[in-house]
Amino acid sequence: MQKTALIVGRFQPFHKGHLFLIKKALEEADKIIIGIGSANIGNEDNPIDYETRKKIIKAVFYKEKIEERLIKIVPLNDFFDDKKWLANLKEQVGNFDIALGNNDWTNNILKKAGYRVLKVDYYKRPLYEGWRIRKLIKKGKDWQSRVPDYLIKAITDYGLKMTNFQHVVLGGTFDHFHAGHKALLKKAFEVGKKVTIGIATEELYKNKLLPETIDSFEERNKTVKKFVKKYFIHDREIDVISFSEFTGGADKKKNIDAIVVSKDTYKNALKINQLRLQNKLPILKIITVDDVLAEDGELISSERIRMGKIDKEGKKYQISNIKNQKEIKMPENLRPTLQKPLGKVYKTTKQLLQSIKRLKCPFIIGVGDIIVDSLLKEGMDPDVKVIDFKSRRVRTDLFAKLKHVQKGPSLNNNPGTINLKAAERLRDLIRTAMSFPRRRESSDSWLVVDGEEDLLTLPAILFAPLNSLVLYGHWKLGIIAVEVDEKIKDKIMEIIKKFN
Repeated sequence: MQKTALIVGRFQPFHKGHLFLIKKALEEADKIIIGIGSANIGNEDNPIDYETRKKIIKAVFYKEKIEERLIKIVPLNDFFDDKKWLANLKEQVGNFDIALGNNDWTNNILKKAGYRVLKVDYYKRPLYEGWRIRKLIKKGKDWQSRVPDYLIKAITDYGLKMTNFQHVVLGGTFDHFHAGHKALLKKAFEVGKKVTIGIATEELYKNKLLPETIDSFEERNKTVKKFVKKYFIHDREIDVISFSEFTGGADKKKNIDAIVVSKDTYKNALKINQLRLQNKLPILKIITVDDVLAEDGELISSERIRMGKIDKEGKKYQISNIKNQKEIKMPENLRPTLQKPLGKVYKTTKQLLQSIKRLKCPFIIGVGDIIVDSLLKEGMDPDVKVIDFKSRRVRTDLFAKLKHVQKGPSLNNNPGTINLKAAERLRDLIRTAMSFPRRRESSDSWLVVDGEEDLLTLPAILFAPLNSLVLYGHWKLGIIAVEVDEKIKDKIMEIIKKFN
């Protein structure tokens, strides 16, 4: 009885290590099925499309005079879900007796499913790995010796550039337009002859974090079009549209053949392709863009920008990056600068409250005993409250009845300094309050310090979400209201850099 072997690989590009694996499989079985992985993906790691890889593998079996032993070549899409990947493999491949490979992830999935798996060690791994060969090709160095001779011309002709598609689509909120958005659009311009860009309307983002701080559609539309104009390519047709459902109509349109997505939105592209199959339309080629990371190593996202964690270029808002530093001290020459109001001045609490109603701020931080007490008496409870049980350095008992407002042993903040643990605690309180906005009555909304809270206004602004309001008192002028945007955050960063 004849045995069938399965080989799964990406073949980006096909090299001598793959040929070694095929010959090994033919020692174990009579026939071979080839599963081409990441068949639906196009990115820097997967530049050669499925059809091209299929043609190259067919050429290998023909040149090696073993074409009669090849049963079929099938596409295996990426799902980032082991069960879905296995279900798709079973559907595409059918029956087989043994799987051969050196990829632990693939081997483990098949073993758990009850298949017989033969792990084959990499053949001269330092020489024969796809990423190494792609790197050599890009650098113009010798790569030809690492692939079968008869494939050199084919790989040279096809190259490692992703195919230009007739019509590419992509979509997003494009809120607080950032470096990740730029990468997404640039990739679409690179691979698409026609590009349609969808900008989400409120129906799609109303349940996101801090939806009130998302830029208006008009502003997002203007920003995207400005970027398109800057990178406009004369032989490209580019449309900017709005969309109110996650598919953006891509599940129904006939005249599109690829979709550009981030790794985060890849699952939406899979859902769109499922809907296209139901609508009897060909699936779209999915082109993924590498993550664009902030300086803290995490993803740049509109949500992180709205939360006030990073700016649009991925710069992290932080007080200090010096390890084990306990506090930073204000130099005396900064005193005149910090005595000037950082925001708008209000003489009375009532004037402030009228303004707050007009502004509709999604988040409010109060710094100072008198400010917080005045707001509470007027029925306004800030999301985060910073106090020190003093007013003008004189002890007060304004909050003596509030039992849950207690000092913590590490929350000292000496006059003229910013204690880094106190600043970190303030940052954590702000983020907790953003995630759980109805916990204002608990200790999670209060920061009480030993010493003086005045300079904690600076980290309050730095860590606050965009469009929020930071309120603090000025002994001469009254109440200062700081409307938080990237401009004031950058100003605070420059001020804090001068601390020592």
